[in-house]
Amino acid sequence: MSNFQWDDNHPQAQHGDGISHPKKGVKTKPFKLLVRNGQAAPMIWRTSAENQKAAINYGKARWPDAAIEVVK
Repeated sequence: MSNFQWDDNHPQAQHGDGISHPKKGVKTKPFKLLVRNGQAAPMIWRTSAENQKAAINYGKARWPDAAIEVVK
């Protein structure tokens, strides 16, 4: 598995509108997050979300075991 792919095989990984990305038509802002997933190299993930908490939740849905934080 590449470091930049979703962890689809993880039993807690989820995807879909409002789970791993915003629902269509929702007002969003860009966010930059640092994703640290186990032994893999940390990566920067840029996404759009309604707010900071939603951006982190979208990341947690993609990488359930990762440590995710917003960076400026």
